[in-house]
Amino acid sequence: MKRAGKLYPILISDENLSQAIDKVNKTHRWGRHHRPHQTVLWVERTKPERIVELRKIIMDGFIPAPVRHRTIYDKSSNKYREIYEPKLWPDQYVHHALIQVIQQPIMRGMDYWCCGSIPGRGTSRGIKGIKKWMKNDRKGTKYCAELDIHHFYQSLQPEVVMEQMGRIIKDTEVLSLISRTLRDGVPIGNYCSQWYANAVLQPLDHMIREELGVKHYVRYMDNFTLFGPNKKKLHKAVRAIDQWLRERGMRLKSNWQVFPTKARMPNAMGYRYGRGYTLPRKKIMLRFKRACRRVAKRVAQNRDPTFQQACAILSRAGWFTHCNGHRAVRKWLTPIGEKLLKDVIRKEAQKRRCYLKWEHAVAVA
Repeated sequence: MKRAGKLYPILISDENLSQAIDKVNKTHRWGRHHRPHQTVLWVERTKPERIVELRKIIMDGFIPAPVRHRTIYDKSSNKYREIYEPKLWPDQYVHHALIQVIQQPIMRGMDYWCCGSIPGRGTSRGIKGIKKWMKNDRKGTKYCAELDIHHFYQSLQPEVVMEQMGRIIKDTEVLSLISRTLRDGVPIGNYCSQWYANAVLQPLDHMIREELGVKHYVRYMDNFTLFGPNKKKLHKAVRAIDQWLRERGMRLKSNWQVFPTKARMPNAMGYRYGRGYTLPRKKIMLRFKRACRRVAKRVAQNRDPTFQQACAILSRAGWFTHCNGHRAVRKWLTPIGEKLLKDVIRKEAQKRRCYLKWEHAVAVA
């Protein structure tokens, strides 16, 4: 594959830096206690000056600031995760400016069924693929293998990332900036990490598809779902994947499984897949049911749901649009009323817009 060059002038251009500022401001506008983030307001008020400063920071040799570490509990996987949040200014703006430039070269060699943390490649793409395979190719989906990489981000070494990025990019100044963003490794919470991770696993995707001959295969970040007509072929693929990972300082979790789809439904990206039908995971169904019950109690007491509750229920309800879960929506959400939840979100959005205008007025005065 031809390597991408002449990226540095695009990286430090006014257009690229302006777009990076807009993206970060859009996703970080609100800070704690639902108040506008003061750093974002400052960057917006002085955007032309910040573009010049951001260019100077990159050209002088960007050095990342110490990250903020916190531990969160991930309910979906029932485990604690270590999150490392970079400083907002200028680190996150530099990260977005960098990714905007290297995004195209990385995606150029990406497998079609690589999903997760990529624009336009969310869970819906992988879900459609597995549904189609399970329905139309019974022989090719007779067996399924589910794999996961053990402590993926923690075990991903900067040297491995730089080796792969060197195969994709030849611009030395951009590669130098990438190496500086890897000073603290590839931590969860860094916007660049998800792109580096997908780039590193690209050769593995091609090996699974082309050398091992796995026709039906989808990867969601570090979760692999493979289908095959027999166990022997899938076990061979699992051994090859584990060997490839170990050569790069990683390894598969010990709980990988190969099983017949007739005896058990494949489980991937929040759903369980059958022949012509799809069901949500039991944990997702249980959380949706409990959230609806809490809101139903508030409605029975003539109290409106909170903004967080309305967002949580509507977000979980979206999961049921991709599966056979219409009965659950009718049973738990319909009595509450989707319109009520949307009204709560609309009122909060109006309140935030008014507050934002007031903040700008005070700042200008």
